[in-house]
Amino acid sequence: MWRTNSLRVAVVGAGIGGLAVASGLQRAGAEVIVLEQAARFLPRGSGLSLLSNGFAALRSLGLEERVREVVADGPPSIPYGTRRADGTRLTEFSPATLADLRVVDRTDLHRALLRDLAPDTVRPGIRVEGLSRETLDLGPSGLLEDWHVLVGADGIRSRVRGSHAGDPGAAYCGYGAWRGITDTPVALPDSGETFGRGERFGYVPLRDGRVYWFAVRPAADDDLPEPGELEERYGEWHDPIPALLAATAPERIGYQPIERLAHPLRTYSRGPATLVGDAAHAMPPTLGQGANLALEDAAVLVSLLRPIARDHDPRDIPTKLAAYDKARRPRTQSIARQAYLIGAALQWPTPLFVRGRDVAMRAAPNAMMDRVFRSAQRWSPPD
Repeated sequence: MWRTNSLRVAVVGAGIGGLAVASGLQRAGAEVIVLEQAARFLPRGSGLSLLSNGFAALRSLGLEERVREVVADGPPSIPYGTRRADGTRLTEFSPATLADLRVVDRTDLHRALLRDLAPDTVRPGIRVEGLSRETLDLGPSGLLEDWHVLVGADGIRSRVRGSHAGDPGAAYCGYGAWRGITDTPVALPDSGETFGRGERFGYVPLRDGRVYWFAVRPAADDDLPEPGELEERYGEWHDPIPALLAATAPERIGYQPIERLAHPLRTYSRGPATLVGDAAHAMPPTLGQGANLALEDAAVLVSLLRPIARDHDPRDIPTKLAAYDKARRPRTQSIARQAYLIGAALQWPTPLFVRGRDVAMRAAPNAMMDRVFRSAQRWSPPD
């Protein structure tokens, strides 16, 4: 299966982080195979936020121009902030804080990253059943042997992470979320997030005027929503929320329980294997940093492996992956903890807490909210 004598890299998972790693290492001269268990890639009715740190990572990887093709030329031109369910304004972010914000259809971003790869890099319909130091058991697809580096980019239930002792597994955060993208453009007076009692609704425009939105509900981990529950919960919230629900086809709305890693990993790298993205630091989407941190992971990993992509000494690989772990674990785990704590606080349904939260948010200077939003974006790629 391998064709060259370059560094041979097996990436498990064709999500944002996995494709970014594959593209960066291919550009550096490595031979890369991406194994994806899905038989085909289907459109997903969800969006994601790209922020200044994500674009810095894309620039480092040589992917910024490709991704800029599928995002808006500028940030949302309408106010962005928070409200109560009745429409009362709580906070508003400054335009400077949002200067680098671009919200993209996840399907468009995925396609852009796929287009940057050499043909046949991604092998769909292949599931990793087990692994040893230099062999991946691919079940009916056979064995993949003689790889030099294994990258687990296979999400919160990572098979690669699961092969390590001490895998914490996934933990439910106490709430789930609907996500959707309107079928047609919808004129928005503003964008941002609205808070209720243990409920939240967010919306932001995409480059073509369609709107990505999400709705969060508290629930037990096995409590899936009833038919009609989405409209019952949010159908009488302030405009334009009812219009966004009406403009979205039911088949384009997905629901997902929100999970995180049960506890932080002690290391992201073991021998010739390492983890990126949700496989390493899955977190709730409260800060909009999931994709951005995965891109950061990819940029750092590629920068460390780039010097040995064409001519490597196997003894260098564990050292490089240990350096990746040292560079990435403190930052990503700190942001993951912050995202979890903020998400948990926003879900508290107690009326007294809700009133206190709303009063505090209205009284707090907008600059305070700006600082929270900006802090996670402070990152520069390695030289």
